[in-house]
Amino acid sequence: MKTFQIFNLGCRVNAAESNLFAQKLIDKNYQPATTNPDLIFINTCSVTKKANTESLGLIRRLQKKYPQAKIIISGCASLKNLKNKKNLKILINLQKETLLKKLHSSYTPQIADKFSHTHRFLLKIQSGCTHFCSYCTVPYTRNYLWSLSIKIALNTVKKAINDGYQEVIITGVNLDQYTPGLSNLLEKILTETDIKLISFGSIPVNCIDQKFIALLKKYPSRISNFLHIPIQSGSDKILKLMRRPYTRKIILDKFNLLKTFNLSFGTDIIVGFPTETETNFLETFNLCQQISFQKIHVFRYSPRPNTAAQKLFTRSPKISKEILKTRSQKIRSLTSQTILPSHQKPQN
Repeated sequence: MKTFQIFNLGCRVNAAESNLFAQKLIDKNYQPATTNPDLIFINTCSVTKKANTESLGLIRRLQKKYPQAKIIISGCASLKNLKNKKNLKILINLQKETLLKKLHSSYTPQIADKFSHTHRFLLKIQSGCTHFCSYCTVPYTRNYLWSLSIKIALNTVKKAINDGYQEVIITGVNLDQYTPGLSNLLEKILTETDIKLISFGSIPVNCIDQKFIALLKKYPSRISNFLHIPIQSGSDKILKLMRRPYTRKIILDKFNLLKTFNLSFGTDIIVGFPTETETNFLETFNLCQQISFQKIHVFRYSPRPNTAAQKLFTRSPKISKEILKTRSQKIRSLTSQTILPSHQKPQN
């Protein structure tokens, strides 16, 4: 009996794909292993320079630890500095997703991932992004768009329920580009399945529409009371430079709608974006304070290859490490001011 191990870095989309890859291997009579695997699958990340470095480091460590194993590498990391070896195979994201598409985003608890033992299922409904935010490399590594049809999504959820899953975590590279519409899918799952709880990896600001609000009102116990909504900045100047498809006013309007419910919120913030002044930073700080996020992922700006922001970074005055550290700490300090009730704590 051949065995495998899965190593996943980065976002929930990667995690969902890793689960599907594990299922693909199980369907070929492989079994999960804790040591000495015959095959290793590594799903890499490059959202920051640090993530890319960690991905390469993991690959090298596993090559050294398991010299006899076949290693398949995919994901978004740049692998140009990786030395080729006979036991190494690289699957670009498009090849990986083509390979997994026949599974219709469905897998079983046999994969033994970190979610299944708590009866949580990762439902990947979308892939690809063509928004080209100025700091992001994803459109260069996933520049094709794909959406899971509502009909197939419903069948996948029903199968997950039959397999014992009680919660579905909806995820995608950019749910704003899910062609059937996130709220339309959410409505169908709520009305046509018995899933106990629906949660999300993250939700783009522009996916919060009137139908989403209506569903929150109608199904308060079946939609997670924690929503992670990345805003990246609270400054209109910086948002425009980032090429984000919303403004400070839109952010506030959306959260004012959501605040009529018993919800808690998380977000992503980038500090030190090229040309960010103290005034720009304080606009972000004040907005986060006003919204009262319970969880904030703070990233110091990291120039990524071939992005518009990298070009802006090279010709802009540099923000000192001390200022970046201070700004990061100030944003993080906002979450320590909020104590979550136990039933509202964000899920990992």
